[in-house]
Amino acid sequence: MTTEERITLESQLSEARLALHKLETGRSAVTLSYAGETVTYSGADRTSLRAYIRGLETELGIRSSSRPRGRGVIFG
Repeated sequence: MTTEERITLESQLSEARLALHKLETGRSAVTLSYAGETVTYSGADRTSLRAYIRGLETELGIRSSSRPRGRGVIFG
């Protein structure tokens, strides 16, 4: 990954995290532009936005997998 690509991905990740924050704090919809497309997320689309964030984190090496880790249950 080039430095320019990394900067672009980091910028997209920051924008996506801010958009999720806005949704979580009561904004009804947020719009993000990336890869030449514009996508509007509503409160009901939080899962899709979180998946997008996980994908960016994986691409940047911040997360080891784009799949969320399961939480084990221990009975004892």
